[in-house]
Amino acid sequence: MAAKSPLLFPVTIKEKSILVLDETKLPFKEEYMEITSLDQAVQVVKEMKTRSLGQVLLCVYSCAVFHDKGSIDFICKRFKDARPTFDFLMIGEIMKGQVGNGLSVKDAGDSFVRMFDTARRRRAQQLADILPRPANILTICNVNGELLYLYEELLKVEKPSFFYVCETRPYLQGTRLTFWELRQNNIPARILCDCQAAAVLRDKKVDCVVTGADRATTGGDIINKTGTYALARLAKHYGVPFYPLTQYPRDMNIDMIEIEERPTSEAFMFLGGNFSYIDAAYPSFDVTKREYVTRCVELPQMKMLGER
Repeated sequence: MAAKSPLLFPVTIKEKSILVLDETKLPFKEEYMEITSLDQAVQVVKEMKTRSLGQVLLCVYSCAVFHDKGSIDFICKRFKDARPTFDFLMIGEIMKGQVGNGLSVKDAGDSFVRMFDTARRRRAQQLADILPRPANILTICNVNGELLYLYEELLKVEKPSFFYVCETRPYLQGTRLTFWELRQNNIPARILCDCQAAAVLRDKKVDCVVTGADRATTGGDIINKTGTYALARLAKHYGVPFYPLTQYPRDMNIDMIEIEERPTSEAFMFLGGNFSYIDAAYPSFDVTKREYVTRCVELPQMKMLGER
């Protein structure tokens, strides 16, 4: 099979603007926004109109399209201010390194996207070799397209697989995006309410847990979508391996990273109506320490983006 999904590359560049797939409209409508200013791009990230991969691409392409509005550092800082937990400053370091090697900002951005996609395909190969046979996989929040690539690689090594997808409250990315993306590609999957995960693990229906990771330390700690920590603790309790997919780990104290608190109204966003008068808590990420991680499956080191 060849993976097909608009989520594989949810952000694309035009000559003087950027097209962004509005992921909050999926699966009901496939709609793109044309971004013509840095302020618009930052607002898209702030409003979670695109998730992790889309945010990376939007930051990279904003450096290319809106570089007349400020330096790469300035642009990445704008994104960082909008979503403090995400490591946009690392993206800026990569982009500056490639521009320093003689590439234009646009060429550096294009190269980054190509190399990143090649690297995550290689990571899918590595993970497919690690996972058991059969591979009944529980997941909560991933980089767009990652599980499509993983399924392709599992087919190649003749490992039957099945995906249990947590709904991923409160934004329901698991239901609206991950599960939809799998079913669009005829990949066997079942949606779970987040609170069902414990029973599925207890009943040995799951062989492994695979999640994304927005941030990672060199020691193996991760930060990912809220709910990941609970899955890691449950997996440890039931003796199920827990594999986060990480990239660009840092030597840092993970407890010092600011956990983004999203507007409480977002906890009710799919109910309709005005719930601004109701108190709610929405820390959008949580920390999983290395003691609950079986193995971080890192993004293979990319070739220098300036290499021809």
